[in-house]
Amino acid sequence: MIVESYQTIQLADSFCHTLSAILRRFDIPQEAERIVLNCRDPNYYRSRQGLHPVEIQFKRESNESLWSIAFIASFSYQNDRHDSLDVELYFHLANRWCYQPDAGSADLAQPAVLDLFYSWCSAFERHLAKQALQDIQLTMIP
Repeated sequence: MIVESYQTIQLADSFCHTLSAILRRFDIPQEAERIVLNCRDPNYYRSRQGLHPVEIQFKRESNESLWSIAFIASFSYQNDRHDSLDVELYFHLANRWCYQPDAGSADLAQPAVLDLFYSWCSAFERHLAKQALQDIQLTMIP
């Protein structure tokens, strides 16, 4: 259901299967070409502690195509004084780059950046498997 290979970047089978299982929970219209999956821990908004919110945007060419991941973004409060969330990590698979506010942009295919991405995906998969993110929503993008 999800594309596993993005040029030189190969997603773990288990990561793709986990995301596919979540997508199957939703009634996705056949004509949908872009969807956004939001995964949240409601406690994070109250206490600013816990798992940070994640957004994954998927796209496909037709209803018979596999979903490909356009980007994955993780958000956080930058400090105790901020009332709004900001991007803390942004992995753009379609264009193969990563953004982190303190470090700026980098090529996702760089070994150190790719290691970060794979570690992040593995940790996120574990959180999903433990059902640690209680608020999971899917939105179709027109």
